[in-house]
Amino acid sequence: MKLLLVEDHLQSADLLVRLFKSAGFEVVHKTHGLAGLKAARRESFDAILLDFGLPDIDGSQVGLLLRPELKTVPLIALTAQVDKTTRNKAKVFGFNAFIPKPWSVADLLNIVCDLTKRNELPALDEPIEIIEQKLSTQEMAVVRVG
Repeated sequence: MKLLLVEDHLQSADLLVRLFKSAGFEVVHKTHGLAGLKAARRESFDAILLDFGLPDIDGSQVGLLLRPELKTVPLIALTAQVDKTTRNKAKVFGFNAFIPKPWSVADLLNIVCDLTKRNELPALDEPIEIIEQKLSTQEMAVVRVG
């Protein structure tokens, strides 16, 4: 399974890449929305995770542009913007899931596995050590949209 992660915060991106790779996913990481848009149009992905607060073009806009072209590829909002307007925007723009930051590892893996139709949650090959991260892995609400 191949994922596209579009996330500009390098510490978060590094953690996510290590998490998904240890769970058996291939991950392509881009730090800007336009680079993510280009990658999504050139390569085939099983799911696309988009941060909404990107430096060049908002991840929600990337999703809006991709949805007509990639009707069956799950789009997952991964954002610190958790207000009702942003959640509604994700739904209207065709996102399949909205995962607020800070996210829990279990919820994140479960939703990605569910949307990519993996039958079971893969076992992690090795533990992931979080060093000097301010990300919380406490249980957080994961809201499916659509």
